[in-house]
Amino acid sequence: MEQLDRFLGDRRNAKLRARGEASFRGAPLRAIRDPADAAGVLMLLVALARGTPTPEQEAAIEAEMRKVTAPDDDYATRMAYIRHAAAQASDANTAVDHLAPLLREKLDPSERDDRERMLEAVAVIHGGPIDAQEKFIARTVRVLAEQH
Repeated sequence: MEQLDRFLGDRRNAKLRARGEASFRGAPLRAIRDPADAAGVLMLLVALARGTPTPEQEAAIEAEMRKVTAPDDDYATRMAYIRHAAAQASDANTAVDHLAPLLREKLDPSERDDRERMLEAVAVIHGGPIDAQEKFIARTVRVLAEQH
């Protein structure tokens, strides 16, 4: 009986530990309050869908970020945070789920359409979007269009 109690306790603790780790890893995404940073994370996730982001993809992300941020922003710091937040996401769909409420709240429909264009601008690099990138962009657009 004691072994069964220990087994059940270990199992319960493992579930709690896994939930805590997932919450910890999602903290950088939940901390984002600027829609530009959220868009940067989504663009980086589009690049990651193809593999390790290339310098060309990073340059495209930075160019798109410059269009929606102040000219005097520190892009190195912003990009470092974007990379960190994207790396901490357990998967791209979870990241979209975390960021969508912020983007829906802070952006009007035309600005959300502009985010779709930004994602596509990163996806077309290196011969056009691959299937995973197209699916990610389509899901992102669909989730952002939902009314909550």
